[in-house]
Amino acid sequence: MPPRKPTPAETALLLTFHALLSGAFIVAHLTGDEDTYGMHVFSGYAVLTVLAVRLGAGLFAPAGTPLALPRPRVRPPGGWLGRVPVGDAAARRERSPLVAWMAAVLLAGLSAAAVSGAVADAVVSLEKLHEALAEATLPLIIGHIVVVLGLHGLKHRSAPRPKGVMP
Repeated sequence: MPPRKPTPAETALLLTFHALLSGAFIVAHLTGDEDTYGMHVFSGYAVLTVLAVRLGAGLFAPAGTPLALPRPRVRPPGGWLGRVPVGDAAARRERSPLVAWMAAVLLAGLSAAAVSGAVADAVVSLEKLHEALAEATLPLIIGHIVVVLGLHGLKHRSAPRPKGVMP
């Protein structure tokens, strides 16, 4: 089943997920030193909880709905990326193949960092692994933001304009 636009309730759930995950991650990332370690642990478990709820909801959501887990296709996104700038209306309406890959990689990276943090809470020797995984998530998050803004701009820029309207 092809993906469809989210309903207002699904949009609210996805935005709430983003807000909780982003907020908890930022707090966890900024409070990793000894003075604020309790806050770091709490926010790290909040990240883990939000991810677990999202992954659980995604497993039970019907395929094609915006709440379903991303299912990246192996097909390279080059064909789609080539069609958007030339004004292909079908490509503008389609969901970018980059979205599913971006979501899958980001969920995997954040989950690895969160799970390793929970394990490192009990097995101190894994703290360095957790720290490395957590640091590796920053480029993933920045990449996520760049891709989302880039895709939005690309679709917006290639959209047809009424006659007489300047770009």
